[in-house]
Amino acid sequence: MTLHVEYRGSEFAYRANRKLRHLRKQAYLLVRPAEQTHPVFLVGSGRSGTDIVAHSLSRCWEVEMINEDNPKAFENWRLRDLDSVEQVIRASRAPVIAFKPIVETLHAGRFIDRFPGSKAIFLVRHPYDAINSMARFFGERHVDTVKAWVATDFAEQSTAPEGLRAFIRSKCTSNLSIPDAAALYWLLYNDSYRFLELHHNPAVLLVGYEQLVQNPEATTRALASFVGLKWSEGMMANIYDRSVRKHHKPALDTEIEARCLQTWAYLQGELNARGA
Repeated sequence: MTLHVEYRGSEFAYRANRKLRHLRKQAYLLVRPAEQTHPVFLVGSGRSGTDIVAHSLSRCWEVEMINEDNPKAFENWRLRDLDSVEQVIRASRAPVIAFKPIVETLHAGRFIDRFPGSKAIFLVRHPYDAINSMARFFGERHVDTVKAWVATDFAEQSTAPEGLRAFIRSKCTSNLSIPDAAALYWLLYNDSYRFLELHHNPAVLLVGYEQLVQNPEATTRALASFVGLKWSEGMMANIYDRSVRKHHKPALDTEIEARCLQTWAYLQGELNARGA
């Protein structure tokens, strides 16, 4: 888990407090186990706020947080088979168990269909900020990822419409730049909110990164209400807005940039319609 929150203090103190909070939560759930556990899936493109939401939810006594590096439910950053995931859910003592399978965002609908009563939180972020962050953090890895999509004929992204796949193929050249690769990654994952028709699903909450970091109280209150939790001030601890439009816009292929901005305009419309 790579935290996007900011802790104004020593790293040792932060980790010690986090470990203590985890042990206290385990003790709390040991004596007050839930009668039923409901899963929540955090999805969206990388560097878009899923870590912040995971951090926020993890501060709730009623939530067991399972990040993508936890072998309890994940292998190679992907969820294990869903029967194994169901066993993890059944073994949990928490009212809510949250998973963060962002690499498998294109399967969000399947997760919700598989587990009755489950919900998903879909995080989105302005493409310029997200692309800049992905380029810095992942470097060439997204170039390799996009080329692998094309080489395998989108075997693991088969839910994407052919028009989008054709566009990515046309832009996946031998000299694909890091920013363009990050932008194509952003485009596929964020456009999935539309082509998976998640906007029609009441079990899915769309959350904007900018709203989350600029208005953390209102946004974390909405998160708590959606998941069925009691809100507390701790849910917005260490969330700051310093990363919003912090850098210049990335140098992108004009057609890729136009497609990203088109998808962002759609997502902004969805956020505005929901008052996010």
